[in-house]
Amino acid sequence: MITVSPEVSAQMRPPRALYPKGFKIGNSLGRPGMRGLQREVLRDALNLLNENTRPGEIITREYPEYGEQYEPPRVKN
Repeated sequence: MITVSPEVSAQMRPPRALYPKGFKIGNSLGRPGMRGLQREVLRDALNLLNENTRPGEIITREYPEYGEQYEPPRVKN
């Protein structure tokens, strides 16, 4: 799973997830036209299948080439 809202995704307890830090909703692989970045994010997500992750673990990665950072919405209790 690739998520731009890790708090929300954590409630679903996916086997593993990649959080590309700062990406906006609708841009989970990067902005339109950023083919290299989109490929890198997708490759990183697929590589999680080979890593020994804990169930429900969300791996955060930063991609500076994305540019402007976005803060995901918070879950209300």
